[in-house]
Amino acid sequence: MSCSDRRLARAVVSLAALALLGGTAGCGSDATAEASTAATPTATTADATTRRLAEVEWARQCTVDLASHADEQAFTTDLDARLAEAGFTHEQWKKWHDALAGSPELISQFAEVSAPGCPAA
Repeated sequence: MSCSDRRLARAVVSLAALALLGGTAGCGSDATAEASTAATPTATTADATTRRLAEVEWARQCTVDLASHADEQAFTTDLDARLAEAGFTHEQWKKWHDALAGSPELISQFAEVSAPGCPAA
């Protein structure tokens, strides 16, 4: 399995886990169906902005194996530089990232962005 294939597989598994966690948040209560139905209208919708954030995140994921960061702060600094270059703030990325757990549209959009895999190094 090539490095690009492993990254794509990792992204798909991550998205599937997010989808499952988002869909099972109400497990163990009698209100599971109601919670799922109630959560749907407030889910973040996919648009051009969320697509661009997904593209920035996917590009970051494609290079994280190649990057050598001394600590967690270096990862954040790298992410912030990528976001700034694309015209976004860390706060915008954080809101998008947090919204993934409750938005099937964002998960589908991220899967679409990442479907071609990582560009050849």
